[in-house]
Amino acid sequence: MMHGKDMSLCEKCARASCLQPNICKNLNQDFGPVIDIYKTVDKLPYVKHAFVGSGIRYDLMSEEYARQLITRHVSGRLKVAPEHCSDRVLKMMRKPSWSNYLRFRELFMRLNTEAGLNQQLIPYFISSHPGCTKQDMQQLADETKRMHYRPEQVQDFTPTPMTLSTTMFYTGINPYTGEPVYVARTPEEKKQQNQYFFWYKDTKTPYKPKPHNNKPTNRH
Repeated sequence: MMHGKDMSLCEKCARASCLQPNICKNLNQDFGPVIDIYKTVDKLPYVKHAFVGSGIRYDLMSEEYARQLITRHVSGRLKVAPEHCSDRVLKMMRKPSWSNYLRFRELFMRLNTEAGLNQQLIPYFISSHPGCTKQDMQQLADETKRMHYRPEQVQDFTPTPMTLSTTMFYTGINPYTGEPVYVARTPEEKKQQNQYFFWYKDTKTPYKPKPHNNKPTNRH
C-alpha cells in the first residue's frame, strides 16, 4: 500500500523513481498495514512462526516495523542488499546511501541486544556493476573486513533487459548525466573485481584490506 498519498500528483509526475535521488514527499511510508498482517498471522493457532528472510527496504523502515520484524520474524539470519558501500556506485545503481545500511545495522544490533537475541544480519554485495572501479572494490573490501564479514558467495553483475544498469553496461554512458562510466566487461576484469571479496583467503586477491583493531562479532 505504499503508493502516492495524492495519486493525482503521481499521474503528472515525471520522476523516474519514487525513491531516487530522494524519497518523494508524496510517497505513503506507513508500515501500519504490514505490521497488522504480521500480528494477525502471529495470532493464528496453526502458525508457529512467520519468518521474513530477505527483501526488506531498510531505507524506508520505521523503528516500529523494525522492532516487530527483528524480534518476532527473523529465524536467525536476515539478508539485506546494500549492494555496495561506495555512494558513487550506489547512485548509479539507484540504491540508497551506504549510511542507510549502517544505521539499520546499528538498529538491528540494538534491538537484538534489548530482546536478548543473537541474530545475524547478512549483507548482499555485487561486483562489476557499471561505474564500479578497482578503487571502489578496495573500499568495499575494507568495509567487509571492518565488519568481520567473510562472504562465501557473491554476485557478479549480469546485464538484465530493460534496466538502467544494462544501458550503462552496453553504452558506457550514464543516460541521466551523459557522462562516461567505467565498465568491467572482460572475464579478467570481472574476475579481478570479484576477488576483492575474498581478501581472507589464500588466493591471488588483488588487494589486502587495511587491518582494523575492533574486536570481532558474530552479528554482521
